[in-house]
Amino acid sequence: MLLAVLSLADNGQLVENRIIYGPELLELFKRYFNVVKGPTDQCTPWNPFFYLRGERFWHLNSQPGKEVNSGSARSGATLMANVSYATLDPDLFVLFSQPASREILRQAIIDRYFSVQRQSLLELSGEERQIGMVRETWRDHGYQVNPGETATTARDAAFARTVKKAYDYRCAACGIRFLFDEVTLIDAAHLIPFSETRDDSPQNGMALCKNHHWLMDCQLIAPGPARGTVYDDLRWYIRDGMNERIEGQREVMRLRNKTVILPSDIRLKPKKEAIDRRMELLRDAC
Repeated sequence: MLLAVLSLADNGQLVENRIIYGPELLELFKRYFNVVKGPTDQCTPWNPFFYLRGERFWHLNSQPGKEVNSGSARSGATLMANVSYATLDPDLFVLFSQPASREILRQAIIDRYFSVQRQSLLELSGEERQIGMVRETWRDHGYQVNPGETATTARDAAFARTVKKAYDYRCAACGIRFLFDEVTLIDAAHLIPFSETRDDSPQNGMALCKNHHWLMDCQLIAPGPARGTVYDDLRWYIRDGMNERIEGQREVMRLRNKTVILPSDIRLKPKKEAIDRRMELLRDAC
């Protein structure tokens, strides 16, 4: 868990002393767990998140009106219902905030507890630092990312994490937001297909559930400007020919002219050319 929190800081997601038991932390925990797990180990991230409170540096803060007790660690759901976030001792948080001291702490944890998997863990933490550097560069440039650059594992991961977080892990079409342990239902979908322009800028992305991601990639639905020109008001368009009397198709048709759920950060809203290309693909399919 502490290695995951260190990588959370590497990714620029620990800007304040507040560790949320949420999708980014759980994704990181699972990556580290898969390296060190034994044949009978189960991935239960809520256990270390809760029981680290036995250490003097890790403090749990309860949800309003709730009490943190041993029953809070029965599952990820019960943990989130009772625990709002964790904090570190202030002096330790300062160390977590500094790249050099993070590396010292990381090395110490690995050498003390995971010496057998040392090389694999160092490689994984190096990958996470690369992802963090990409996201930091994007943030520093207001998320104005030049398309056409060589795709890398770090850029792919940065795109997916940035887009899903921007939409708060909510589908821009149906609005579903499902979080259970490390599981989410949300993909980071490319608006302009990546194969066309190699465009992995966050403004070429949209968070969609797996069903609506598939429907968009099949040119059955597309986000487009309301009344043809208003890009601040995006709506969903549906391919012609569906039958509202047929179950499934009726559910897709209900999406027609519904508002696209957009990020609160205007820097991460879809760009005009991406919306235009997706509408062009829909028109070509009709």
